[in-house]
Amino acid sequence: MLEPLATVDHMLLRPEGKGTIRALSRIGYELPAAIADIIDNSIDAQATRVEITFFRNDHEITAVTIADDGRGMDMAALRTGMQFAGRTEHDSGDLGTYGMGLKSASFSQSKTMTVISRQSGNVVASRWSVEAIDNDWRCDVLDPVQSGTVFDDLCLRGKSPASGTLVIWERLDRLVVAQHADALDEFLSTAMPRLEAHLGLTFHRFLESGALSIAIVVRHERRALALPRPVRPHSPFRYPNPGASGWPKTLDCELPGLGSLALETHIWPAGSAADGFLLGSRKGVEFQGFYFYRNNRLIQTGGWNGVVKGDQDSELLLARVAVELPPVGIDVNVQKSALQVTASQAQALLAASDGDIVLEDYLEAARAAYRASRRSERGPVTAPAVPGAGIAMRVRRAAHKRIAGDEEAEEVGFAWEKLDDGQVFDIDLTDMNIVLNREYRHEILDGASASAADAPLVKLLLFQLYKDDFARHRSSRKLREHINLTNALLFEVIKIRLKDRDD
Repeated sequence: MLEPLATVDHMLLRPEGKGTIRALSRIGYELPAAIADIIDNSIDAQATRVEITFFRNDHEITAVTIADDGRGMDMAALRTGMQFAGRTEHDSGDLGTYGMGLKSASFSQSKTMTVISRQSGNVVASRWSVEAIDNDWRCDVLDPVQSGTVFDDLCLRGKSPASGTLVIWERLDRLVVAQHADALDEFLSTAMPRLEAHLGLTFHRFLESGALSIAIVVRHERRALALPRPVRPHSPFRYPNPGASGWPKTLDCELPGLGSLALETHIWPAGSAADGFLLGSRKGVEFQGFYFYRNNRLIQTGGWNGVVKGDQDSELLLARVAVELPPVGIDVNVQKSALQVTASQAQALLAASDGDIVLEDYLEAARAAYRASRRSERGPVTAPAVPGAGIAMRVRRAAHKRIAGDEEAEEVGFAWEKLDDGQVFDIDLTDMNIVLNREYRHEILDGASASAADAPLVKLLLFQLYKDDFARHRSSRKLREHINLTNALLFEVIKIRLKDRDD
């Protein structure tokens, strides 16, 4: 231990404005998560109606507003809300956490953020800009009369609410599109459905209960008509019948630092095309895992938090677990999109039990349901697996001829994606892919150029190792152990090449 050191002076070190804003703009918010964070404040303000409006011209989005009919703010509350990490006293039922959501979400998308709020007939307004923050953190206080006119014009379609809050984003540096004629329409045609899906999932319990309505509007500056797009609830647990008899079951868990939690373990029916299962994806495999809720707000959408190795086990496609979190005491990332689970908490989750079964038994039941569905779908005879996309066409033709002759075959593709550190490859039986870790692409290629058909020897050898598993669409604990062993051996080679490169 160090000996106590004497203090001889103090320094007042304010954060540097430009650097702070740059850090906030890179904090990791995507547009849907940023807007969801603003809506959290609306719900905390007891709003029943939220409207998101994208203002556009022919070439760009000029502003975004998020308006609500909540209780509004007076000047003291607005000052606290505009302060970075302000000392906000949250009730246990609030969705706010760090006092950063309004600012971090806004500056992840824009360079100017204005807040106008009405309470008891009084209007207050203030504005942050990146320049004002860099100028010794000077937050603008805006004229209440002019701000009231803007509030009446922009806060919800029709008659403006007696109380409520309007957040305005301008100078949108994250929503800039290309300059060709159809670029903005193309962006909106994909961004608006993604936003609707995200909000419908995150707030599905509020929407289902009727406690909240959310609408999305795209408003052209030259056109008066702007039709709202209502946000529908997208529940990840709404299915007609479970995928295995006896489910769902509730398991009890003693989580270190939090106390008792209930894990509601679900097995979805196989082959479901329901919106709540696919959640905008092709097969839904990425949505297996834990769904953590806090005060009815969905915090995390799928993922196993270290309880299961990897978050996309094809045999756990049907497994989803709903977990109600206590209002306080759990660490959530700033974007409120994932839970920070410690190693001891992950072990406690795995030990969750109802007295007869533990979580591992549930996972095995979900795997069994998936395997049974695959047998039912495919029957006893399966087509052979052959190399597909990611291998040169000439080699693919030769492999098909040698493996399947003139018969039908199923192609196994190859892709470079981000995997866990130390994981050189993985196999995806659902999408028929061998996935290689793009972080090690340089080492795997060993000086060769990257291309769509690169690393043919590595790809074909991995294919040869696992082609029978692809043909049978069969996974097992033994297969996973074999994949882990192969990964460990390959990573020994990768470590040598990484060290040689660093030297």
